[in-house]
Amino acid sequence: MTAASTVITRKQSPKPSQEERFRAVDRTLARRYIFRILRERQIFEQLQRGILVYKPRAEICDDPSSRRITVTLELPGIKPEDVGVRLAKDNVLLVSGERRPTTPAGQEGNVTYPVKEIKYGKFERVLKVPLGTMMSTISAVMNDGLLVISWPRGPSSAMLPTTRDSSS
Repeated sequence: MTAASTVITRKQSPKPSQEERFRAVDRTLARRYIFRILRERQIFEQLQRGILVYKPRAEICDDPSSRRITVTLELPGIKPEDVGVRLAKDNVLLVSGERRPTTPAGQEGNVTYPVKEIKYGKFERVLKVPLGTMMSTISAVMNDGLLVISWPRGPSSAMLPTTRDSSS
C-alpha cells in the first residue's frame, strides 16, 4: 500500500498596495463623518419637535461632614417658571422643564443659523433620594442658570443604632 499525499494549495490574494489601504481608511473615516452629521441633524430635529428629551449636566456634592446632599444642574437660559421639581415614587426626585428657542428682536421670519449648537426642547434629570425623604425637606434655588437642589442625608448604616441579641 502506498500512502497518497494530497497537497492543498491556497490561492493567495495579492497584498493591497499602500494607496488602496489609505483609500480604505479614507472611506471608513468619511462614512463615520457622514453618519455623525446625520445623527446630529436627527437629534436636533427631534429636540426641535419635542420628541427627544435631553439630560442637563449635573454635579453632586456628597460631603460626609454635611447634613445635606447638594446637586447643581446647568440650566442656562431657562426661566425658573419653566423648571419643575417633584418627588416621584421609588425615592426619585424628578427635575424637568423646557428651554424654548428665542428669536432676536426684529428678526422674525425666515432666519437662518449657520451654527446652531444650543439645545432647545424638553429636559429631564432623575435623581435618587434617600428612603423617606419628604418634599418639604428638599430645597431648590435657581440663580445665574444653575439650579441648586439639596436634601437631608439619609440615615446610613454607620448612623443607625445597632442592637445585639444577648440571649445567644
